[in-house]
Amino acid sequence: MKVALISAWHVHTKKFMARLLAKNVECVYVWDFDEARGQQAAHDYQATFEADYRVILADEQIDAVIVEAPTTMHKELIILAAQAKKHIFSEKVLALTTQDCLEIEQAIRTNDVKFMISLESLANNAYHYALQLVHEGVLGEVTSAYFRRSHGAVIQNHLPSYWFDVSQSGGGVTLDLGSHGFTLLPLICGQPQSVSCIMNETWGSGVDERSTTVIEFTSGAIGTATTSFLASTLDNYLEIIGTQGSLQIVGNEHEPQAIFIQSNVKAEYQRKTLISSEGISKLTDYPIELFVDLVNNSDKTEFPYYDLEAAKTLTRLVECAYESARTGQTVIY
Repeated sequence: MKVALISAWHVHTKKFMARLLAKNVECVYVWDFDEARGQQAAHDYQATFEADYRVILADEQIDAVIVEAPTTMHKELIILAAQAKKHIFSEKVLALTTQDCLEIEQAIRTNDVKFMISLESLANNAYHYALQLVHEGVLGEVTSAYFRRSHGAVIQNHLPSYWFDVSQSGGGVTLDLGSHGFTLLPLICGQPQSVSCIMNETWGSGVDERSTTVIEFTSGAIGTATTSFLASTLDNYLEIIGTQGSLQIVGNEHEPQAIFIQSNVKAEYQRKTLISSEGISKLTDYPIELFVDLVNNSDKTEFPYYDLEAAKTLTRLVECAYESARTGQTVIY
Protein backbone atom coordinates (compact mmCIF):
# COMPACT_ATOMS: atom_id res chain seq x y z
CA MET A 1 0.00 0.00 0.00
CA LYS A 2 1.38 3.41 -1.00
CA VAL A 3 0.19 6.65 0.54
CA ALA A 4 0.77 10.38 0.52
CA LEU A 5 0.86 12.39 3.74
CA ILE A 6 -1.18 15.53 3.25
CA SER A 7 0.49 17.95 5.65
CA ALA A 8 2.26 17.28 8.94
CA TRP A 9 0.25 20.06 10.62
CA HIS A 10 -1.59 17.90 13.12
CA VAL A 11 -0.15 17.11 16.54
CA HIS A 12 -0.98 13.42 16.01
CA THR A 13 0.90 13.07 12.73
CA LYS A 14 4.10 11.51 14.06
CA LYS A 15 2.19 8.98 16.16
CA PHE A 16 -0.07 8.03 13.27
CA MET A 17 2.76 7.73 10.77
CA ALA A 18 4.75 5.47 13.10
CA ARG A 19 1.80 3.09 13.30
CA LEU A 20 1.22 3.32 9.56
CA LEU A 21 4.80 2.54 8.60
CA ALA A 22 4.84 -0.37 11.04
CA LYS A 23 2.13 -1.93 8.84
CA ASN A 24 4.58 -2.03 5.90
CA VAL A 25 2.96 0.95 4.22
CA GLU A 26 5.16 3.15 2.03
CA CYS A 27 4.85 6.91 2.24
CA VAL A 28 5.73 8.08 -1.26
CA TYR A 29 4.92 11.79 -1.02
CA VAL A 30 4.47 14.54 1.52
CA TRP A 31 2.54 17.70 0.70
CA ASP A 32 2.37 20.68 3.03
CA PHE A 33 1.50 24.35 2.64
CA ASP A 34 4.44 24.97 5.01
CA GLU A 35 7.37 23.88 2.84
CA ALA A 36 9.90 23.63 5.67
CA ARG A 37 7.61 21.37 7.68
CA GLY A 38 6.80 19.32 4.60
CA GLN A 39 10.47 18.90 3.70
CA GLN A 40 11.23 17.72 7.22
CA ALA A 41 8.38 15.21 7.17
CA ALA A 42 9.51 13.94 3.77
CA HIS A 43 12.98 13.41 5.21
CA ASP A 44 11.57 11.65 8.27
CA TYR A 45 9.48 9.23 6.20
CA GLN A 46 11.93 8.79 3.30
CA ALA A 47 9.41 10.33 0.95
CA THR A 48 9.43 13.01 -1.73
CA PHE A 49 8.17 16.47 -0.89
CA GLU A 50 5.79 17.72 -3.57
CA ALA A 51 4.46 21.28 -3.38
CA ASP A 52 1.79 20.67 -6.02
CA TYR A 53 -1.04 18.63 -4.51
CA ARG A 54 -2.47 17.80 -7.92
CA VAL A 55 0.78 16.14 -8.99
CA ILE A 56 0.40 13.71 -6.10
CA LEU A 57 -3.23 13.01 -6.95
CA ALA A 58 -2.31 12.35 -10.58
CA ASP A 59 0.17 9.61 -9.60
CA GLU A 60 -1.60 6.29 -10.13
CA GLN A 61 0.66 4.42 -7.70
CA ILE A 62 -0.83 6.32 -4.75
CA ASP A 63 -3.58 4.28 -3.11
CA ALA A 64 -4.58 6.67 -0.35
CA VAL A 65 -4.03 10.04 1.27
CA ILE A 66 -3.53 10.66 4.98
CA VAL A 67 -5.11 14.06 5.65
CA GLU A 68 -3.33 15.69 8.59
CA ALA A 69 -3.89 19.24 7.32
CA PRO A 70 -5.69 22.05 9.18
CA THR A 71 -9.37 21.37 9.69
CA THR A 72 -10.29 24.42 7.64
CA MET A 73 -8.56 22.87 4.60
CA HIS A 74 -10.22 19.46 4.83
CA LYS A 75 -13.11 20.05 2.47
CA GLU A 76 -11.06 21.13 -0.54
CA LEU A 77 -8.29 18.57 -0.02
CA ILE A 78 -10.62 15.63 0.56
CA ILE A 79 -12.96 16.37 -2.34
CA LEU A 80 -9.99 16.63 -4.71
CA ALA A 81 -8.61 13.33 -3.39
CA ALA A 82 -11.96 11.59 -3.86
CA GLN A 83 -12.23 12.90 -7.41
CA ALA A 84 -8.76 11.45 -8.06
CA LYS A 85 -9.97 8.04 -6.79
CA LYS A 86 -7.74 8.04 -3.71
CA HIS A 87 -8.90 6.40 -0.49
CA ILE A 88 -9.02 8.86 2.40
CA PHE A 89 -8.00 8.82 6.06
CA SER A 90 -8.94 12.08 7.75
CA GLU A 91 -8.19 13.58 11.11
CA LYS A 92 -11.17 14.73 13.13
CA VAL A 93 -13.22 16.72 12.66
CA LEU A 94 -14.08 16.01 9.04
CA ALA A 95 -15.32 19.56 8.41
CA LEU A 96 -16.69 22.55 10.27
CA THR A 97 -20.27 22.39 9.00
CA THR A 98 -22.77 19.68 8.20
CA GLN A 99 -23.18 21.11 4.70
CA ASP A 100 -19.45 20.71 4.04
CA CYS A 101 -19.64 17.12 5.31
CA LEU A 102 -22.48 16.38 2.90
CA GLU A 103 -20.47 17.74 -0.03
CA ILE A 104 -17.49 15.63 1.03
CA GLU A 105 -19.74 12.58 1.37
CA GLN A 106 -21.14 13.09 -2.12
CA ALA A 107 -17.63 13.20 -3.60
CA ILE A 108 -16.57 10.07 -1.73
CA ARG A 109 -19.65 8.06 -2.68
CA THR A 110 -19.72 9.28 -6.29
CA ASN A 111 -16.12 8.20 -6.80
CA ASP A 112 -16.47 4.95 -4.83
CA VAL A 113 -13.46 5.45 -2.58
CA LYS A 114 -12.99 4.25 0.98
CA PHE A 115 -13.00 6.64 3.90
CA MET A 116 -12.14 6.56 7.58
CA ILE A 117 -12.30 9.29 10.22
CA SER A 118 -9.79 9.15 13.05
CA LEU A 119 -11.68 8.90 16.34
CA GLU A 120 -8.95 7.97 18.81
CA SER A 121 -11.26 7.49 21.80
CA LEU A 122 -12.56 4.38 20.10
CA ALA A 123 -9.05 2.93 20.16
CA ASN A 124 -9.25 2.97 23.95
CA ASN A 125 -9.82 -0.62 25.03
CA ALA A 126 -11.60 0.37 28.24
CA TYR A 127 -14.15 2.42 26.29
CA HIS A 128 -14.77 -0.43 23.88
CA TYR A 129 -15.40 -2.61 26.92
CA ALA A 130 -17.89 -0.03 28.24
CA LEU A 131 -19.73 0.02 24.89
CA GLN A 132 -19.82 -3.76 24.94
CA LEU A 133 -21.45 -3.74 28.39
CA VAL A 134 -24.01 -1.17 27.23
CA HIS A 135 -24.91 -3.16 24.11
CA GLU A 136 -25.20 -6.38 26.13
CA GLY A 137 -27.65 -4.71 28.52
CA VAL A 138 -25.43 -5.18 31.56
CA LEU A 139 -26.29 -1.65 32.72
CA GLY A 140 -29.93 -1.81 31.64
CA GLU A 141 -31.40 1.19 29.83
CA VAL A 142 -28.89 4.04 29.83
CA THR A 143 -30.37 7.11 31.52
CA SER A 144 -27.34 9.39 31.61
CA ALA A 145 -23.67 9.53 30.71
CA TYR A 146 -20.83 11.92 31.45
CA PHE A 147 -17.44 12.25 29.76
CA ARG A 148 -14.58 14.58 30.58
CA ARG A 149 -11.26 14.98 28.79
CA SER A 150 -8.83 17.69 29.81
CA HIS A 151 -5.19 18.68 29.67
CA GLY A 152 -3.10 21.80 30.21
CA ALA A 153 -2.38 23.00 26.67
CA VAL A 154 -3.05 26.65 27.45
CA ILE A 155 -1.29 26.61 30.82
CA GLN A 156 1.72 24.52 29.81
CA ASN A 157 2.14 25.65 26.18
CA HIS A 158 2.85 22.13 24.92
CA LEU A 159 0.98 22.57 21.63
CA PRO A 160 2.16 24.63 18.63
CA SER A 161 0.89 28.20 18.56
CA TYR A 162 -1.06 27.60 15.35
CA TRP A 163 -3.26 25.15 17.27
CA PHE A 164 -4.98 28.24 18.70
CA ASP A 165 -5.38 29.92 15.30
CA VAL A 166 -9.06 29.50 14.45
CA SER A 167 -8.35 30.19 10.77
CA GLN A 168 -6.52 26.85 10.77
CA SER A 169 -8.02 24.78 13.60
CA GLY A 170 -11.60 25.96 13.17
CA GLY A 171 -12.20 26.13 16.92
CA GLY A 172 -10.85 25.60 20.40
CA VAL A 173 -11.10 22.93 23.04
CA THR A 174 -14.74 22.09 22.25
CA LEU A 175 -13.79 21.08 18.72
CA ASP A 176 -10.52 19.45 19.78
CA LEU A 177 -10.77 17.54 23.06
CA GLY A 178 -14.55 17.89 23.05
CA SER A 179 -14.71 15.60 20.04
CA HIS A 180 -13.93 12.64 22.27
CA GLY A 181 -17.09 13.11 24.29
CA PHE A 182 -19.11 13.88 21.17
CA THR A 183 -17.87 10.59 19.71
CA LEU A 184 -18.64 8.41 22.72
CA LEU A 185 -21.94 9.81 23.98
CA PRO A 186 -24.07 8.95 20.90
CA LEU A 187 -22.68 5.41 20.94
CA ILE A 188 -23.76 5.12 24.57
CA CYS A 189 -27.03 7.08 24.53
CA GLY A 190 -28.34 6.90 20.95
CA GLN A 191 -29.65 9.59 18.60
CA PRO A 192 -29.01 13.21 19.68
CA GLN A 193 -32.04 15.48 19.90
CA SER A 194 -30.87 18.83 21.29
CA VAL A 195 -27.64 20.49 22.40
CA SER A 196 -26.84 23.17 24.99
CA CYS A 197 -23.32 24.44 25.58
CA ILE A 198 -21.45 26.92 27.75
CA MET A 199 -17.84 27.79 26.91
CA ASN A 200 -15.39 30.55 27.73
CA GLU A 201 -11.87 31.90 27.30
CA THR A 202 -10.12 33.52 30.26
CA TRP A 203 -6.40 32.90 29.61
CA GLY A 204 -6.07 34.83 26.37
CA SER A 205 -5.43 31.92 24.03
CA GLY A 206 -7.84 33.24 21.40
CA VAL A 207 -10.07 30.15 21.46
CA ASP A 208 -12.58 28.54 23.79
CA GLU A 209 -10.53 27.02 26.63
CA ARG A 210 -13.19 25.09 28.55
CA SER A 211 -16.74 24.04 27.93
CA THR A 212 -19.58 21.85 29.06
CA THR A 213 -22.09 20.54 26.55
CA VAL A 214 -25.35 18.87 27.53
CA ILE A 215 -26.98 16.64 24.92
CA GLU A 216 -30.53 15.32 25.17
CA PHE A 217 -31.11 12.10 23.23
CA THR A 218 -34.33 10.81 21.70
CA SER A 219 -34.25 7.95 24.22
CA GLY A 220 -34.58 10.49 27.03
CA ALA A 221 -31.00 9.94 28.16
CA ILE A 222 -28.95 13.03 28.93
CA GLY A 223 -25.25 13.13 28.12
CA THR A 224 -22.69 15.66 29.33
CA ALA A 225 -19.34 16.36 27.66
CA THR A 226 -16.92 18.51 29.65
CA THR A 227 -13.52 19.52 28.35
CA SER A 228 -10.71 21.90 29.21
CA PHE A 229 -7.29 23.19 28.13
CA LEU A 230 -6.79 24.44 31.71
CA ALA A 231 -5.97 21.26 33.64
CA SER A 232 -2.79 20.17 35.40
CA THR A 233 -2.39 17.01 33.31
CA LEU A 234 -4.09 14.80 30.74
CA ASP A 235 -7.07 13.16 32.38
CA ASN A 236 -10.26 11.36 31.34
CA TYR A 237 -13.39 10.31 33.18
CA LEU A 238 -16.35 8.35 31.80
CA GLU A 239 -19.51 7.57 33.76
CA ILE A 240 -22.56 5.67 32.52
CA ILE A 241 -25.73 5.32 34.59
CA GLY A 242 -28.39 2.78 33.67
CA THR A 243 -31.52 1.25 35.14
CA GLN A 244 -29.63 -1.94 36.03
CA GLY A 245 -26.19 -0.67 36.89
CA SER A 246 -23.45 1.90 36.54
CA LEU A 247 -19.90 2.16 35.28
CA GLN A 248 -17.06 4.60 35.86
CA ILE A 249 -13.71 4.63 34.05
CA VAL A 250 -10.92 6.79 35.47
CA GLY A 251 -7.67 7.63 33.71
CA ASN A 252 -6.35 8.11 30.19
CA GLU A 253 -5.08 5.88 27.41
CA HIS A 254 -1.43 6.23 28.45
CA GLU A 255 -1.89 4.54 31.83
CA PRO A 256 -3.80 1.63 33.39
CA GLN A 257 -7.40 2.76 33.77
CA ALA A 258 -9.55 1.93 36.78
CA ILE A 259 -12.98 0.54 35.87
CA PHE A 260 -15.74 0.45 38.48
CA ILE A 261 -18.79 -1.68 37.63
CA GLN A 262 -22.04 -2.34 39.46
CA SER A 263 -24.74 -4.40 37.76
CA ASN A 264 -27.90 -6.12 38.91
CA VAL A 265 -27.64 -8.31 35.80
CA LYS A 266 -24.22 -9.87 36.51
CA ALA A 267 -23.78 -11.83 39.72
CA GLU A 268 -20.09 -10.94 39.96
CA TYR A 269 -20.92 -7.22 39.84
CA GLN A 270 -23.81 -7.01 42.32
CA ARG A 271 -21.54 -4.83 44.45
CA LYS A 272 -19.40 -2.11 42.91
CA THR A 273 -16.31 -3.91 41.65
CA LEU A 274 -12.94 -2.51 40.61
CA ILE A 275 -11.11 -4.00 37.64
CA SER A 276 -8.11 -2.73 35.70
CA SER A 277 -8.08 -2.02 31.99
CA GLU A 278 -4.95 -4.18 31.83
CA GLY A 279 -7.12 -7.21 32.53
CA ILE A 280 -9.29 -6.72 29.43
CA SER A 281 -8.37 -8.58 26.27
CA LYS A 282 -7.61 -6.36 23.27
CA LEU A 283 -10.84 -5.38 21.54
CA THR A 284 -9.70 -3.08 18.74
CA ASP A 285 -6.79 -1.67 16.75
CA TYR A 286 -5.89 1.98 16.23
CA PRO A 287 -7.88 3.80 13.52
CA ILE A 288 -4.89 4.28 11.20
CA GLU A 289 -4.18 0.54 11.45
CA LEU A 290 -7.80 -0.28 10.67
CA PHE A 291 -7.55 2.01 7.64
CA VAL A 292 -4.75 -0.12 6.18
CA ASP A 293 -6.93 -3.20 6.62
CA LEU A 294 -9.85 -1.37 5.02
CA VAL A 295 -7.90 -0.39 1.91
CA ASN A 296 -6.25 -3.78 1.54
CA ASN A 297 -9.51 -5.73 1.97
CA SER A 298 -11.60 -5.54 -1.19
CA ASP A 299 -14.66 -6.90 0.64
CA LYS A 300 -14.79 -4.03 3.15
CA THR A 301 -16.20 -0.66 2.22
CA GLU A 302 -16.15 0.96 5.67
CA PHE A 303 -15.63 0.32 9.38
CA PRO A 304 -18.52 0.93 11.81
CA TYR A 305 -17.79 3.76 14.25
CA TYR A 306 -15.26 5.35 11.83
CA ASP A 307 -17.44 5.89 8.77
CA LEU A 308 -19.07 8.92 7.16
CA GLU A 309 -22.10 8.69 9.46
CA ALA A 310 -19.84 8.93 12.50
CA ALA A 311 -17.98 11.85 10.93
CA LYS A 312 -21.22 13.71 10.18
CA THR A 313 -22.59 13.12 13.69
CA LEU A 314 -19.41 14.52 15.23
CA THR A 315 -19.39 17.62 13.06
CA ARG A 316 -23.07 18.29 13.73
CA LEU A 317 -22.57 18.08 17.50
CA VAL A 318 -19.58 20.43 17.32
CA GLU A 319 -21.59 22.78 15.11
CA CYS A 320 -24.53 22.73 17.56
CA ALA A 321 -22.27 23.31 20.57
CA TYR A 322 -20.72 26.46 19.11
CA GLU A 323 -24.09 27.76 17.95
CA SER A 324 -25.56 27.18 21.41
CA ALA A 325 -22.67 28.92 23.16
CA ARG A 326 -22.86 31.85 20.75
CA THR A 327 -26.63 32.34 21.01
CA GLY A 328 -27.26 31.20 24.56
CA GLN A 329 -30.00 28.93 23.22
CA THR A 330 -30.58 25.19 23.06
CA VAL A 331 -30.00 24.01 19.48
CA ILE A 332 -32.04 21.26 17.84
CA TYR A 333 -29.76 18.57 16.48
